[in-house]
Amino acid sequence: MDRILITAIFVGIPTLAYAKLVNNIDRFEKEPTLYLIGAFLWGALPAAIAALILQLILEIPVAAFFGTESIGGQLVSTAVNAPVTEEIFKGCAVAIIYFTRRQEFDGWVDGLVYGAMAGLGFAYVENIVYLVNLTNNWGDWTSLYFFRVIIFGFMHGFWTALTGIGFGLARNMGNPIAKVIVIAGGLTLAILGHLIHNGAIVLMQRNSATVFVALGNYSFLALVMISLSVWAAHHERKILETYLQDEVPEIISAEDYAGLCNHRNHTLARFRFAPKQQRAFIQAAAELAQKKLQLIKMGEEGGNSAEIVRLRAVLKELKSN
Repeated sequence: MDRILITAIFVGIPTLAYAKLVNNIDRFEKEPTLYLIGAFLWGALPAAIAALILQLILEIPVAAFFGTESIGGQLVSTAVNAPVTEEIFKGCAVAIIYFTRRQEFDGWVDGLVYGAMAGLGFAYVENIVYLVNLTNNWGDWTSLYFFRVIIFGFMHGFWTALTGIGFGLARNMGNPIAKVIVIAGGLTLAILGHLIHNGAIVLMQRNSATVFVALGNYSFLALVMISLSVWAAHHERKILETYLQDEVPEIISAEDYAGLCNHRNHTLARFRFAPKQQRAFIQAAAELAQKKLQLIKMGEEGGNSAEIVRLRAVLKELKSN
């Protein structure tokens, strides 16, 4: 029991750091904490359990055809069955939020965050299971911990973030066929990325040179996440500039508008150097800009106009205090 508890704590520390990193990509309009926790828990429990059950079922024909020890059987089980089942079930967390809480699903950045949180939840449980069951001493535990949690700990989050981006891109599309295509495309990229990584790990056991394939995959991950973070900041700042301009000076002052569109102000708010009221003002302003964009692209969609009126009132109240 002590070993399980220690493992859970030490896996949880970097997982929390990864979660904060992901949440900071959404610089302007933070997602509700309850939804983020829900996505994480979905990945940790229903997705992990359902994927495990289906993989055990699929292992029966694989073992019968290839044998349990063959490289072919390992590749099918690890590099095909696992990516397909895990990415589908993890992606269900994003789908649930997308279809049931659309008011909190504004675009691809939101999809990225929700998807990554579901992936991190899955990785958290999976890493605990591997560390507890596949190591016999603390030396082996430390070695496996380093590779699974530190080196490759963000991979599950990254793959499911691709699924989330697909849902996010579909969010503001009007064509149903286009929606299906981009959602399927995001899921396909997630499965392919997972497949390449797992396949490299299996081959690494036969040929140590293939470790570079796995590390290359992780380097690509880092490059993509940094690029997405920069693009998200630029994209959402343009939304603020475009959809808040006509709120000056009745709802926000010209000075506030300039501050909202300034990168440094958001950096200060993100790291909590700004007063609580300023962070609330930035959040409400970002939500207002997003709702105005959705009203133009998607129409009322369950009350966008009413939400715009409410957010304007919130901004006025914050400005008057």
